[in-house]
Amino acid sequence: MKQVLKTLVVTALLSSALLSSVAYAEQKIAVVSREAVIQQMPQAIASQQALQIEFKDEGSKVDAMRQQIATDLESLKKNAPTMSEAQIKAEQERLQAANAEFEALAKPLQEKLQQRRQEENSKIVTMLQQAIQAVVTEEKIDLVLDRQAVVFASPQYDISEKVLKKVSQMK
Repeated sequence: MKQVLKTLVVTALLSSALLSSVAYAEQKIAVVSREAVIQQMPQAIASQQALQIEFKDEGSKVDAMRQQIATDLESLKKNAPTMSEAQIKAEQERLQAANAEFEALAKPLQEKLQQRRQEENSKIVTMLQQAIQAVVTEEKIDLVLDRQAVVFASPQYDISEKVLKKVSQMK
């Protein structure tokens, strides 16, 4: 009796394993390289250019200050042997004040730029997700994996170009 019961259990397990593998075989799987699509998205490129224009003036001012401080520091190092202690101390204090002013301008600018980048990236990722969903619906795909999370996938499973085409048509 126990032998018959064991045989039935093993048979049931094997048949369920076979049926589940058949079910998996019917699923359509795809991979998408999200980063590659984002880098090629016209919206992402336009967003990057808009941010550069938006922060160009403030960024140029901060860069000019940084370069001036670096130049003045090099000048101090070069001329220090011929300068008096009082002159060196005065120049160091001036450089410290300039550096403090630089930090006061650079830090808020960096935070503002970071916030704007996050806002723009959020829009881009939302558009990407919509494009992926549209391709998934059109192609009747059951599972989409990020290309970076997959060790190997045949090119036939890569829907990145389809997603890029779809997202490029979005406004």
